Amino acid sequence: MERAALVTGANGFVGRILCSYLADRGWRVRGGVFGAEPASEAEAVCDVARRDDVARLVDWAGPITHVFHLAARTFVPDSIQSPAACMAVNIEGTVHVLDVVRERVPEARVVYVGSAGAYGQPQTLPVTEDHPLNPLNPYDISKAAADQYCAFFHEATGLDVIRTRPFNHSGPGQSELFVLPAFARQLARIEAGLAPPTFRVGNLDKARDFLHVNDVVAAYEAVAVRGAGGRVYNICCGQSTPIRAALDGLLALTDVEVEVVVDEGLLRPVDAADVVGSHDRITADTGWRPAIPFEGILRDLLEEWRGRVGGGTA
Repeated sequence: MERAALVTGANGFVGRILCSYLADRGWRVRGGVFGAEPASEAEAVCDVARRDDVARLVDWAGPITHVFHLAARTFVPDSIQSPAACMAVNIEGTVHVLDVVRERVPEARVVYVGSAGAYGQPQTLPVTEDHPLNPLNPYDISKAAADQYCAFFHEATGLDVIRTRPFNHSGPGQSELFVLPAFARQLARIEAGLAPPTFRVGNLDKARDFLHVNDVVAAYEAVAVRGAGGRVYNICCGQSTPIRAALDGLLALTDVEVEVVVDEGLLRPVDAADVVGSHDRITADTGWRPAIPFEGILRDLLEEWRGRVGGGTA
């Protein structure tokens, strides 16, 4: 049987890459987009916070075997400034997707894309899927609540739902609002003489488990095809990298010298110091494991931003 996917949030950073990845692997792909006009006949506009929009999207998509639910508000500072909007999309949107899928295509499998931020400050390392959820900000609260609702919905209705908890991931196409592309953009602009050699940073001492986005979309397909219904899977590389090491890694790729300055506006009031996850479960169930080293993320980001600066788009 042909695998047919509906991807919500298809015009987001990861959504675009996932759609392309699935199509290249023979899936029939349809996408729901928000805040932009459809880029092709395979896309349709959908605001998941509106149930009627979700129902129209599912009907429009035609026969589907899988739903990848990526649509979300993802920027933590925005969630702090506008928590109600974050909850409407991230929690209510998930409720709408599950409800409509069960009503219209109950045989489909739903892959919910959550966040490892739901774990909050780790109590033990590495973080496994059994670690308690203790989110620290409105975005993580919304993802934790939607995650738990997915678990409830699977148990209560029998809908085939798999939950994922991806750790930090990056790569070309990610907004410069996030730390690694923000670093790469600054460096590319300094190299080009478009900015003074002052490198603005937040907390360099915290450490995160970083993945390349290409590894992440491969994991989403892996759990969609080979994952166990009702389970939750960490998606991570299994080691943490200090933000200071990310900065040093980027600076090692250039000849320019910079002055590093801590920008108080980039510091979060509440933040976990060190986060590293375990991918033992997803590896055991599906065979997936990360393939791209951290240095590959940095090189890809810097090359992207060098091109954008040179083309006048950064």
